[in-house]
This record gives sequence, structure tokens and C-alpha cells, in this order.
Amino acid sequence: MFDIANVSLNVIILLLRIAVVFLLYFFLWQIMRVIRDDLRRSANLPATPATPYGQLVLINAGPTGLPVGKVFPLGPIITIGRSTSSDVTLNDTFLSGEHARLERRGDEWILEDLRSTNGTFLNGFEVRNTTNVNDGDIIRIGRVELKLVTG
Repeated sequence: MFDIANVSLNVIILLLRIAVVFLLYFFLWQIMRVIRDDLRRSANLPATPATPYGQLVLINAGPTGLPVGKVFPLGPIITIGRSTSSDVTLNDTFLSGEHARLERRGDEWILEDLRSTNGTFLNGFEVRNTTNVNDGDIIRIGRVELKLVTG
């Protein structure tokens, strides 16, 4: 015999299953929409405000875990090293606590190695004395490379 109660119960269970699957896909769609919007917003963030002195741009992060392209704004005198008291702190075991100093003197940038163990390099050459740095020059400290951008 035909049992209407059993058929209607099966229909209700089927509709509930369909509703759960629909809600699951709706929830996943909402998550993907939020992630997409966040990625779009982060891509449209304004660049780091330029300082009158310029910036150092990370072009080879080495083992620091920092993203390539990270920008470090410059002041008139900055120290670079592993120490948290440095103006530019980089987590590389090849760096000394205070490894190098970059200083603005008049219209020139001067790079000085602060008696570091592994040395400081400018465009592939070791810095032994205070050395002039020009826009676009590459400073290598430990296993990290930074590009000076002044304009």
C-alpha cells in the first residue's frame, strides 16, 4: 500500500539535504568573495609615502623572510643590521648587530661599514672606507641586497 507519510518524510529529507548543500556552497562563495575583495584592496594600497631622502628597496631578501620589493624609508642617517636598535633591521645571521651606516651629507649618500665581520658591498665591491652611493646602486649586506632609490 502507498504510505503518504513515508513519501512526504523522504521528500522533506531530500529538500533538507539540498538546502544544506546550497548553504555550504553559498558559504564558500562568500569566503571567496571576501578574499578576492581583500586582495584587490591590498593591491591598490598607495605606495609607502616618499621621504625627501628616498628609500631602500629590498631586491634579494636572502634568508630574512621579507618580501622582495619591501621598502625602507630613509632618514638623514640610518643604520642597517641585525639588532632591533638598527633603523633597518634584517634577520640574517651573516649580519652584525650594527653592520653598516648610510648617511646623507649634502647632496651625496655615504656608505660606511661599521667593522662588520662579513663586510659590506656596493655594486659587488667591498666597502673598506666611506664610499659614495648613487641612485640605483646595490648594497649587499650579508646575504641581503638593497637598492638605493632617491628620486
